[in-house]
Amino acid sequence: MKNATTVREGTVKERWVDVNGVATRYLEAGEGDPVLLLPGEGSVAEQWSGTLEGLAGSHRAIALDLPGYGYTEPTGDGSPAALATFVWRFAREINVDTFAVIGPSLGGAVAVHLALQRPGALSSLVLVSPAGMGRAINPGMVVQAVTPLGDLTKLLVPVMPFGPQLLVASLVALGARRPWRITGPWRSSQVRAASSPEALATALRSQRLSVGLLGQRDLLLGRLPELSVPVLVVWGVQDVLVPFWQAVGARRKLSRGELTLFPCSGHLLPLEATDRFLGVVRPFLSRVGGSTAERTHRP
Repeated sequence: MKNATTVREGTVKERWVDVNGVATRYLEAGEGDPVLLLPGEGSVAEQWSGTLEGLAGSHRAIALDLPGYGYTEPTGDGSPAALATFVWRFAREINVDTFAVIGPSLGGAVAVHLALQRPGALSSLVLVSPAGMGRAINPGMVVQAVTPLGDLTKLLVPVMPFGPQLLVASLVALGARRPWRITGPWRSSQVRAASSPEALATALRSQRLSVGLLGQRDLLLGRLPELSVPVLVVWGVQDVLVPFWQAVGARRKLSRGELTLFPCSGHLLPLEATDRFLGVVRPFLSRVGGSTAERTHRP
């Protein structure tokens, strides 16, 4: 007998919507209380393929490509605050007023800005290794942001033989402790995104906005006490890009915060540990205002 949250293959649908003149792509699955899934820096909506299907039995799960990433057209400003404004416009276009948000890395910073811009309009937040919780970050990301290496990568990857494949393989090697678990739609979609000079340029601009010589620039830790919604912070203990101990500091700043640390997981936690991730997220969404279906079918 299938679990209530199990859905058949083909449930995830690709859709498009015009957001203030920007052709915006998103993936959608299920019905119920809406949950918006944001991608990490440079990533695509397929990052959430497993999570979309895992939530579709109880929620309307929506994953979008942020401007300039994946297949959504670029906009001029890629800062987390500007991306949050874009997400609010996107939500209005698809007739969603109140929703939960799940955001990893850059998407986590965007999620915090969403809550700060419109207090009370979100039902809950799930922050997955979010950016902005402290200055510390992998030194390689600092080098990429403040030296010409980033420009060189942007120029060479699209024209090198197997350049996009090698870039994605390096992202997986750095971001996951068990890279063999990351297969399927995300890898192929990410390779296509890494083949686009515009997507690479967008990722580099975003990185340079958020990372400087001293580490992360857009620090949001001090603003977490302003959040009134329930917040779940999730972090992989073996994250080599953003240190997991920043999760502890974030939890202490939250008035309605919870914290779950995942051993043997890295920065790409939802991709390499999808089932365990869902095992924490689904009960949280149900407990703090998830869908009626989730509460009804929960064992």
